[in-house]
Amino acid sequence: MFKGLFNEKTDLIKKGVECKSYSKIRGQCAKLLAVCFATVALASCGNKTDNYIFQTDEEAANAYKSYLSEVRNMGTISTERLIESVKEWQILRDSVYACIAKGTTSRPHQNPENTVRMLHDSLRIEFTRLALSQPRSFADVLLIKEKTSQYRKDTELAQAVTDAEPFFRSLDSVAPCHGNAKQTVSIYQSFLVNTLKSGIDSKDKMLAFIQEEDRMFRSFLSHLPELADADLSVITNETEKCCLSIFQSAENGRLSYRDALVYTAKRTNRRIVLNALVCCDDIDQNRVKSEEQARAYVWMLLQPYISLDGFSMTVMSETERIKLYEVANNTPLMIANLNKIIGTENDQWQVLPEVLIKIMLTSI
Repeated sequence: MFKGLFNEKTDLIKKGVECKSYSKIRGQCAKLLAVCFATVALASCGNKTDNYIFQTDEEAANAYKSYLSEVRNMGTISTERLIESVKEWQILRDSVYACIAKGTTSRPHQNPENTVRMLHDSLRIEFTRLALSQPRSFADVLLIKEKTSQYRKDTELAQAVTDAEPFFRSLDSVAPCHGNAKQTVSIYQSFLVNTLKSGIDSKDKMLAFIQEEDRMFRSFLSHLPELADADLSVITNETEKCCLSIFQSAENGRLSYRDALVYTAKRTNRRIVLNALVCCDDIDQNRVKSEEQARAYVWMLLQPYISLDGFSMTVMSETERIKLYEVANNTPLMIANLNKIIGTENDQWQVLPEVLIKIMLTSI
């Protein structure tokens, strides 16, 4: 997004690497997520394996091999069919790996883990082929992330999201700050510094931080054309420290893992969606004038597809989801308009949906 606030790393995109500025936070999220929803995930796996019951790991490996043959025979498929096939793959994968983990082989010197691993790598290749069998859209990227998320049937997570919704809906009623761009940045920085001094060591403090930070961020967005290419690395660094403080408090037992994960994830979702909406509005209203601004706006338009993952899509509100898909449908036209300002006919961004879907599939 903004230079410094969300560092631009176009080379990483070309290499197919997710370039998210909150890397440390994501690492903490992954760790906490494993703890917070471990029992639910295990229960989900148990339900899935009811569809595939294997007595031996050899039987499981043969089923995986047979499924690979089926996938190899598939040709060009729609996004909807691709999603259903990926979900089938996930169910079978869980069942196969659950059986292999039991160590039920009856033949000495066999290594079923290696066999299944090679079959799994081949399935990744085949699903990548299917994903690239026809052009995909930015809406397809979001849809695949949403529909194949391993958390989509997590009832405990769904309840946690429902519990958090009233708080996030209330944020719209908080008026943003008044002042010019320079004043807004200064107030934003002071708020983050003061937050770090006082700490975020309870749920109440976490909610207070998210509410005030949301007000600061919306104030910031009102000056987006002016600040799109500004160096905001100080705000980035201080924000990251504040978010890490929340996770550290969760690890220390001062607030629950569930609240830390759900509220920070929904906070990030809200920021991404708000930024994308303001970005589109600025382009529509011809507020983007310079080449530098246009390049920054291209990056901001691409952020949702790069930054959001399956967990993010699962905890997203229905209103945000609808707005985000609207942005996705308008993204090609928005980028085309920005390219006119930049003075280029570069259309490499058009293959980015396929690249992002490929990254998703190779991570399964």
